[in-house]
Amino acid sequence: MRLEEAKRDQFRRRAKEEGYRSRAAYKLLQINDKYKIIRAGDKVVDIGCAPGGWLQISSKLVGERGLVVGVDIDSVKSLGRKNGKLIRDDITFDGFSERLRDSMGKGKADCVLADLSPKLSGIWDMDHFKQIELCHRVVDLLPDILTPDGSNIMKAFHGAELSALVKRLKGSFSRVEISKPEASRSGSSEVYLVSMGFSGQVPSRQSESLEEEHPSELPADSGESDWQTDRLN
Repeated sequence: MRLEEAKRDQFRRRAKEEGYRSRAAYKLLQINDKYKIIRAGDKVVDIGCAPGGWLQISSKLVGERGLVVGVDIDSVKSLGRKNGKLIRDDITFDGFSERLRDSMGKGKADCVLADLSPKLSGIWDMDHFKQIELCHRVVDLLPDILTPDGSNIMKAFHGAELSALVKRLKGSFSRVEISKPEASRSGSSEVYLVSMGFSGQVPSRQSESLEEEHPSELPADSGESDWQTDRLN
């Protein structure tokens, strides 16, 4: 077994043994251990929460005084905890931010998580493009849902559009770092953008619509995302 395969199996095995819904739970644990972003009593929004590994970690970190609101287009099994809410919705649908705010109750989130990925086609440039578009949609939402000085942890795929996303985050937060937790495969195309100290505002996009661009339709080679292998069977 190759080292990367053994590493992936290690975290998948641990997730099953420790009751986590995906090995992605360890990615959030490792990021939070380093940056101490999610704390007891916080309100956290988890966009793209299925199958629920990050929900489980966030719920433990915020404790009984906190709140975690999970959102996904797929149905997600409840954690069975009083500090958690689930809504089934799509960030690309009209009125999403209003419905999310209603679910959050009073006040904005202290942290917004986004472990989002589109349905992958195997055409790498296109998949990268769609995933970065989802990230920009999350950034668009932040003034409505994230408290000033709040934080954001977002998955992104390496590629031509990544630098524009990082630049936009740097215009919104006082500190932005690119993280690669141990639970991510070193050969994976994904990185996690960890942003702290939200200004309350976000700069506009450099182009009016990323969807109007036409990325090349070359088949993917080694650019596999961990998202494809994260979820437990």
